[in-house]
Amino acid sequence: MSGHDLTFTTSDAVRLRYDDEGEGRPVVLVHGYTGSRQGWSLQRRPLLDAGFRVVALDLRGHGSSDAPDHGQRMSRLGTDLRELMDHLGLDDACVVGHSMGASVVWAMLSVHGLRGITALVTIDQSPRIVNDETWSYGVRKVAWDNLWESVHFTFPWGEPQLEPAPPAHVAAAVGSDLGSFMTFDHARVRRLFLDHFAADWTDVLPRLDVPVWVTTGGLSPFYDLEGMQWLASAMPRAELTVFEQSGHCPHWNESDAFNSGLLDFLAGPAAR
Repeated sequence: MSGHDLTFTTSDAVRLRYDDEGEGRPVVLVHGYTGSRQGWSLQRRPLLDAGFRVVALDLRGHGSSDAPDHGQRMSRLGTDLRELMDHLGLDDACVVGHSMGASVVWAMLSVHGLRGITALVTIDQSPRIVNDETWSYGVRKVAWDNLWESVHFTFPWGEPQLEPAPPAHVAAAVGSDLGSFMTFDHARVRRLFLDHFAADWTDVLPRLDVPVWVTTGGLSPFYDLEGMQWLASAMPRAELTVFEQSGHCPHWNESDAFNSGLLDFLAGPAAR
């Protein structure tokens, strides 16, 4: 069944809300921390008009999905995604993850592999957030000695002043997602956020032998360009695009250019 605000129940009895629109090759959209499926509003119509099937879900603890106390770990969210894709019978799918959503995708791939997935897109996410003496491509200023304070937002990580204001049309399109970080109940999913920050997906990357489009903003408040270049180099068939006028959300700030690039990727390197 296709439509809006559909419900799927996971193997651990959590109800997830999702939208399933269109026909054709599936593109699965996975939002980031504090977001929801509404955050993909600027991508849906271009994908549908190009003949793709668009599936967007609310992760557990987010949007309209259940927010249980259990399952607050990246591996469980990755399994949620895998179970939804299996429920819908998705094959030959391109999976797009923004921010923590990309880590959810890596979590799924780490446990369940690439079955039914033939292309990937990541938006401004490092595979390893915490910096140390062996790794400098995580979120700016986050280190093991301030991890607890970072996930409680009592340590000022990143460079938020770099984030450009979104264009006026973004607020109308994505609604409450635009200000969701300020209104979100962070305490409700603190364990998930800690697990997200502590995770390391670098070992997963060399095994992702499918076309991958790595994207970032030239004004990203979280990541240096060198880290995104490293990410693209770590996967056998990845390419990198930098949206120079964007920060953490190029699919919002430069939505037309992002959508054009996504369609080009699907028609070119990621074509069937």
